[in-house]
Amino acid sequence: MIELLAPAKVNLCLRVFGKTDSGLHNLDSIVVFCQFGDKIRMRLAEKDSVAISGPFAPMLAATKSGDNLVSTARDAFRDNVRNNGGKCGPVAIHLEKHIPVGAGLGGGSADAAAVLRGLNTLATTPLPHETLFALAANLGSDVPVCLAATPHRITGTGEAIHQLDDIHAGTLLLVNPLVPLSTAAVFKQLAPPYNQALPEITENDAVRLSGYGNDLEAVATRLVPEITDILQRFRRMPSCHAAQMSGSGASCFGIFDDLAEATAACAEFQQAGYWTKPTRLSPADTPTDGISP
Repeated sequence: MIELLAPAKVNLCLRVFGKTDSGLHNLDSIVVFCQFGDKIRMRLAEKDSVAISGPFAPMLAATKSGDNLVSTARDAFRDNVRNNGGKCGPVAIHLEKHIPVGAGLGGGSADAAAVLRGLNTLATTPLPHETLFALAANLGSDVPVCLAATPHRITGTGEAIHQLDDIHAGTLLLVNPLVPLSTAAVFKQLAPPYNQALPEITENDAVRLSGYGNDLEAVATRLVPEITDILQRFRRMPSCHAAQMSGSGASCFGIFDDLAEATAACAEFQQAGYWTKPTRLSPADTPTDGISP
């Protein structure tokens, strides 16, 4: 039995600077990972199975996506192992779902990436890292950076990831209105004029990096107005140094000096019916089973 953390992804900032010829949007974003996330347990078994538990298991079932990304990652890995002469027998996978669904925190992508890491540990012949990252890119635009699970700048349609040094933040408070928001729905309503790409990044302060903003916020708030309320609440708090929406929403984060201040801020959001989670950032040298781009 192996257990892996599928850490929540946070976009400190996100720019959209046009479209590719294929119609996908060009992105430029600074991505960090939390010490909080879903848990994946895997073991060799007589037959394949996927079980889902945890506080957001019912929410996942309601989206009818269920175990799709987990089982898709498993099957894609096994196909490539066969092609390279290795072997990966049946596995029992247990997903403990703690990240809200459709939340802009990369939960599904993080789960798929953790499955790839786990299978590479269980396989008699592990896949080379470059093959694993190619597999991740085929599964979704966020899966490669979730496979690395350390601070990165992502560009293009998500396929180009550039590792960064540690990014400093005391504590993040994640807040979600418990309203799933489809990434596709947000991008569908995004229209020109587009922004410019981020400038050269030499900064490692999360507060300053979040100041570059999120180009998806205006569309996301039209679809889920609660995002505006969450950000306004954060920005009224004297102890909150910065607040921003993550990814395509609807989760937002506030940056605080320490866990005590972030935990104290939870009460206001919980009284409004929002989900909250204080967490720290994972450092750049966080072990991820030796996986690196």
